[in-house]
Amino acid sequence: MATAKSTNKKVVALNPDVSEQIQALREDVALLASAVKVQTKTKVADTTSTVKTATTEKAEMAKAKYDEITSQAETSIKENPLTSVAIAAGAGLLLGAILRR
Repeated sequence: MATAKSTNKKVVALNPDVSEQIQALREDVALLASAVKVQTKTKVADTTSTVKTATTEKAEMAKAKYDEITSQAETSIKENPLTSVAIAAGAGLLLGAILRR
């Protein structure tokens, strides 16, 4: 118990300094928060850039594939016009029968 009382006296002796320490801690926390904010903004900017690049590449690939399929369809229609008309008519009849019910 005597040790606890002497420790209490030391803490009491430090009390006038507590408000300054609290202010120093507040400033440190503010600096840390600012540093975290800057790092987070940087990370978000990097990630956004990466996502934009990947999205642009995928969109270009999809457009190229669409153009390729469209070109193949046009070529097939030009080479076999009667077959294309027959397929379109059959698909129309089938779709009409399905939608009528």
